[in-house]
Amino acid sequence: MPKSPALPPNWQEWPEPEKARLLATLKVFEWRKTARPDQLPPAGTWRTWYLSGGRGSGKTHSAAHVLAEWVLSDPEPGEWGIVAPTIADARGTCVEGPSGILAALGTNKTEVKEGTSALVRSWREDFGELRLRNGHLIRAASAEDGALRVQGKNLKGLWADEIGLWDRWETAWDESIGFAVRIGRAQIIATGTPKATRKARVLIKRLIDDPKVPVSRLRTVDNAANLSQAFFDSVVSRAKGTRLERQELEGELLTDVEGALWTIALIDAGRITHEQVPDLSRVVVAIDPATTAEEGSDETGIIVVGEAGREGYVLADYSRRAKPEECMRRLAEAYHEHHADCVVVETNNGGDYIPALLRTVDPNIPIRKVSASRGKHVRAQPASSLYEQHRVHHVGSFPELEEQLITWVPGSGESPDRLDALVWGLTDLKGLTGGSWADAYGQTACGMCGRSFVASLHPRNCPHCGAPRQ
Repeated sequence: MPKSPALPPNWQEWPEPEKARLLATLKVFEWRKTARPDQLPPAGTWRTWYLSGGRGSGKTHSAAHVLAEWVLSDPEPGEWGIVAPTIADARGTCVEGPSGILAALGTNKTEVKEGTSALVRSWREDFGELRLRNGHLIRAASAEDGALRVQGKNLKGLWADEIGLWDRWETAWDESIGFAVRIGRAQIIATGTPKATRKARVLIKRLIDDPKVPVSRLRTVDNAANLSQAFFDSVVSRAKGTRLERQELEGELLTDVEGALWTIALIDAGRITHEQVPDLSRVVVAIDPATTAEEGSDETGIIVVGEAGREGYVLADYSRRAKPEECMRRLAEAYHEHHADCVVVETNNGGDYIPALLRTVDPNIPIRKVSASRGKHVRAQPASSLYEQHRVHHVGSFPELEEQLITWVPGSGESPDRLDALVWGLTDLKGLTGGSWADAYGQTACGMCGRSFVASLHPRNCPHCGAPRQ
């Protein structure tokens, strides 16, 4: 544990600037008096400490203060790092935010700019450089570009924030951070809310499974004293007892849901980049409309899909909770942006107003109306079978859509909007769905559980219940 400097006998005789710096430094270490035990760094020798926390659990506050302690207790000036998902996150949250490093150092952006900060000499936003009066330098970088601003540096320590959102985590963590943090204490604080549908779940699982990495799990409810009642009423109470609570409020890395038609491994198997998309023969924009636009109501699912040959491509997710007029404008923009052939509109549950409303925005957009005559399970099963055949590719990452796919279980009574729109879009791509499903894909039904599957891919046993095929 870094030690707080003690007051020397003659400190009151020091010049005012030095006296102010000493008192400000002592104040930084006072945060430990009110910190919860799970917010304090673990004892012993470690390279990386992972704080897995829910939203508002205090993980940012903890990481900023620990980094501040490191910098102020090191008598030998050197360089340190902060890496966030984007450079905007690094600046706005990790440096300037209410729980950021400036606040941990007892100052703010205005004081630094005016030259009145006791501990911070300058903050150059354009270069991401925070320079302290004791000679230390903290570099702010983005995981979005692989943390290039810290690559090749000689860092004494680093705070890696919201690692669950790092799409380029391998470059940022293994290549940039791993080699840059190499002198002095050479320690890393990693914070974040695990996301089952993001690429960095691999990094998070690696940290959790590593016996050399101490893990602290911070829960949102434990930080209730510092959160508003409005936040609890609108976010915490609504998520109570759900998968969302376990992930977003308790910081738990979730696994596949038993009975779900999709898994994240199934989606990952077909994931590609924008550069890998071939020339598409058809593109459609599918919409699953919400009946209301109130807070807490369903979103309007707006998904763009395309086809080439017998392969499907998920191109974009523009789903939102908004008034019907705003959704129609975004729907029209998506149609033109992706040079789509038509808009597919699900007209059940009051959605028959969509064609008329869309024509007030753009009367020239072709519209195909579809209506559900069978249950959601029957409609979704063929789409999931296409994923099993590795014939549907997500172009990039769609966390909200993918979360719905991997958590929806047939018979649950839920009606996920993004999933519905995706299914309608894939169904309209005739190159994928022409003919009956049983004829085109060799589907058969299990004699035990009744669920369908592709016979050619599972010649011996049902993939759902394991029963031998008849």
